[in-house]
Amino acid sequence: MVVSYLEKIREQYQEKRIDANSRLMAVQNEYKENTEFIKLLEVNNDPTFESFTPRQVNGFHKAKIGELEDRQKQLTNIMSDIRGEISSIDSEIYELNSVIKVAKEKLGSEEFQDEARVKLALLETQENERQRIARELHDSTVQNLTSLVHKTEICSKIMDVDPIRCKLELSSMNKILRDVIDDTRNMIYDLRPMSFDDIGFDVTVERFLDKIKLISGTNISFNIDGNTYPIKSVIGITLLRVIQEACNNAIKHSDASNIQVTLIYHPSLFTVEIKDNGKGFFVDSNHNVSREDNSGFGLSMMRERIFLLSGELIIESEPGKGCCIKAQIPVEEEER
Repeated sequence: MVVSYLEKIREQYQEKRIDANSRLMAVQNEYKENTEFIKLLEVNNDPTFESFTPRQVNGFHKAKIGELEDRQKQLTNIMSDIRGEISSIDSEIYELNSVIKVAKEKLGSEEFQDEARVKLALLETQENERQRIARELHDSTVQNLTSLVHKTEICSKIMDVDPIRCKLELSSMNKILRDVIDDTRNMIYDLRPMSFDDIGFDVTVERFLDKIKLISGTNISFNIDGNTYPIKSVIGITLLRVIQEACNNAIKHSDASNIQVTLIYHPSLFTVEIKDNGKGFFVDSNHNVSREDNSGFGLSMMRERIFLLSGELIIESEPGKGCCIKAQIPVEEEER
């Protein structure tokens, strides 16, 4: 009873931390967008263009730059306040964890420990998924839409005084809009590949690997071992994320030239195996640590996702000997 009450309080603090992180990310995104816009305006405000760019346009650029710089100072203060709030929440969570640990030791209940671990893993997984989606939206869609807003503002100012420049900006806006549409379609596919419902897991993985192979130029082979059977959508989505992260790591961080992906169907166990010939790493020092840039899921997030499916993630690697990642998920007869 006591442990459940304390864990409920901790969950409330964790939700507050998630909210604070979301607010911090929004402010950071605005700060980055303003920085890019200032750079754009400074380029457009170059004195070398005064000979053919009306003074009214340059005046607008200078005023906008001043306005954005004032806003940047405000955003810096806001980020500092939010970081302080997060630090305070972390202190509360740390204290609660200490109290819960003592309470569990006194009560000697393993059931509560397992339940708390599952809840925490679920919260961390959800938060990392939100961060991944937010990062993708910011790096592609939001950046492009922000650029469109800025270009629209410029066009409204120079439409009458510089029609040629206005036409060039409109042409650029057309291209950006097409990029936004393409990025949005790709994001929708990544969140929920439609082919899962139509053609199944095997073909979805094969097409996904063909896409990576085409973009990166890396040699990727795909194999199936055993008699295939349908798997649940939630398992398929999770395993596709693992394959995606493992392949991206092999290409971007391990300089792998060959990747082999194998789906192994056993009656009671489904396994995904990803091997590469990259530079490898020490498993003992890396298998529970996410990458410093926080991109993708990281190895620890891959492990948490598989854990939530009652599975196991096995990582085998040594420097200079590549890497092998195995995701094993138990499959019951009635689940198929």
